[in-house]
Amino acid sequence: MNPTVRSPVGHPPPGIDTLRYRPHGALAAIPDPRHRAMVAEVLGSGLVDGLIAATAAFDPPVNGTQCRTAVEVLTAEFAAFGVEVPAATIRHITRMRAVMVPIADDALALAVDRIWVFTTRTDDVCCHDRGEAAAVMRAGLLPDAPPSSPVTRYIRHMFDEVAPFCEPTFLAVWKNFFYNAITGVLLEAEFDPGASDGIDSDFARTFNGFSQFWFTSLQFTAPCLRADTHRAFWSAALSSGVAFLNDVNDVVSFYKEAVHGADFATGRIHRRAVTEGIPYLAAYRRVLAGGRAAHRRVLDLATEEQRPHLDRYLTGFTHWQLHCRRYRWQDVYPDLTMIDA
Repeated sequence: MNPTVRSPVGHPPPGIDTLRYRPHGALAAIPDPRHRAMVAEVLGSGLVDGLIAATAAFDPPVNGTQCRTAVEVLTAEFAAFGVEVPAATIRHITRMRAVMVPIADDALALAVDRIWVFTTRTDDVCCHDRGEAAAVMRAGLLPDAPPSSPVTRYIRHMFDEVAPFCEPTFLAVWKNFFYNAITGVLLEAEFDPGASDGIDSDFARTFNGFSQFWFTSLQFTAPCLRADTHRAFWSAALSSGVAFLNDVNDVVSFYKEAVHGADFATGRIHRRAVTEGIPYLAAYRRVLAGGRAAHRRVLDLATEEQRPHLDRYLTGFTHWQLHCRRYRWQDVYPDLTMIDA
């Protein structure tokens, strides 16, 4: 993190009163009035303003040429395979990878971009379609079920393309993390909007979101983080890395999910508030505190050589979600600079 770079926020974020009376009415985009009130309470607390301020100076160098090349190559490749990936997803996720996991080797960068983009697409689709999730699991893990759709064929292709850059044991573990996340999708598909299903949200969340998969992608950044030679670090840090990604994603994506509606009701923060009978803001504060504690634990476990890479990854994750159009924060803070503008 470089404290000398310009802030992406030109002035302090607008407060809740400014938000309420914006002509475009960000809160009005939330269809459920109960959810709207919960979101307003969080925004009024200043916690999101604090997240924006904490990452305001984050502005690392990014290889724009790599990003543009990946967008062109992957757009053509997805069309050739017959899979639909929104153009915005390709742009957003290639930029995300470059921000969080800088990779000098262009071929390796493209291989990781391919996986990050298509995994995001897979998550977006599977979390709303349990049949698709089940098909991905069968094609990937049952030896007598060969890839039978463009999606399952592309998943095999993306792992084949990254394989030359992976130590075999790490590749096996990485694939396992990918399918663990699909298991989480199937668990969360049984969530009831009223949280009356008895399912342990925290247990399901450790699977879902691809967090094991995303966090260990950092091993491609530098030799000091290679999984095959620094397995003890990854064994120690993985739980905290997963907790960080899950917690930060939940506290930063709640507005986007509230606009969607159903995603908010089945989100971990809302479910915790309902099952424990506590205000949504109290549940939100607890998850945010968990993410901050996990951030500290990961950095405490790192060596001096590893720490800058991890700090860029963790800070970049929060910054990217706040400044990427995918999460809709420009609806709430119109003056917030978007990273993909």
